[in-house]
Amino acid sequence: MIGRYLRAQILIALVLTILYAIAFAIARVPLWALIAVIGGIATLIPRVGSLIPIALATAAIAWVDWKLNHFLIALALWVVIQALEGFLITPRLLSKPLGLKPIPVFLALLAGSFLFGPLGLFLAVPVLAVAAVFYRYFRNRPS
Repeated sequence: MIGRYLRAQILIALVLTILYAIAFAIARVPLWALIAVIGGIATLIPRVGSLIPIALATAAIAWVDWKLNHFLIALALWVVIQALEGFLITPRLLSKPLGLKPIPVFLALLAGSFLFGPLGLFLAVPVLAVAAVFYRYFRNRPS
């Protein structure tokens, strides 16, 4: 179960890397490919990881040639990617390999983050998956 969780997290990071690459290329961010790869890897860090791509994109835009429209496009696309990641990509990609529905995964992420911060966000889905295994075992156990 934990192995499936880790594979799903790596797949999420890969999907986000691709989305960041497309978004930052559209926004004409200098070094967009490098920033996308670093941003994809950084998403493995709860909460803080999602801020790294936009911080690097802002720094790259400011360093090479500050253009407000490039920054605004990058920011808008980053916000869209964050919304997709939080509400669609993570719940779906984590729920399938773990045999869970997307809504409980989303709610576990929300509750874990709210109650225990970054550690809760990181551990919410594995704890939910283990709880589901115990639930299935005790539900199907012969009396």
